[in-house]
Amino acid sequence: MKRPAALSRKSTKSAASSRPPKDEAATPSREKLLQTAIRQFAKLGFDGVSTGEIAAATGFSQAIIHYHFGSKDQLWRESMTYLMHDLDARFPLNLSELRDLGPLEQLRVIVRRFIAMSEYSTELSSILIRESIADSDRLEWLVRRHFQKRIDALDNIVKSTVAAGLAKELPTFLVTQGILLASSFLFCLSPLIRLAHGVDLKDAKVAAAIPDELLDFFLYGLLKR
Repeated sequence: MKRPAALSRKSTKSAASSRPPKDEAATPSREKLLQTAIRQFAKLGFDGVSTGEIAAATGFSQAIIHYHFGSKDQLWRESMTYLMHDLDARFPLNLSELRDLGPLEQLRVIVRRFIAMSEYSTELSSILIRESIADSDRLEWLVRRHFQKRIDALDNIVKSTVAAGLAKELPTFLVTQGILLASSFLFCLSPLIRLAHGVDLKDAKVAAAIPDELLDFFLYGLLKR
């Protein structure tokens, strides 16, 4: 049985409106959308930006997002996976390569990596802050998918440092998160530090000194020995 002509035309029009123009679908638009989405989610948060605004900032129609990702939530998740893979590629760290190092040296390597990642891009730290405040399901997914193994690895190094008699026995989560917060979030506060302390973290000499100074503070504390 043939469908009524009006219904057929309506269905065809609806299907066509959900597809992006051919020139958009044929271009490498997916990666560009992910990069733009990361910047927008970091700056405005998940609820602060729409898929239409992300598409517009990329120079595409909104239909391209639904074509590639289906939903805003899926766009966010794939953006986070893209960001994590990009950071891992730029700042690789194979934990098996640390086996020949003592716990203190392992800690130094990891802290330096966190600082380098944060200096390169503050977007991940900004997104983590926003999602932690919201206590969202997205944060639970992000921790489970991308962070739990990393946090467990740092926890184990902290415990090994204590077991070797090199560090005080403090709550592991406190030490781990203290390291992560100071190493990874420092550059998020760059404008505040510039205004309050007159220190520009974008200055190459200042940035180059941070890893050693931060490590010295972490490992030996504020008091003179």
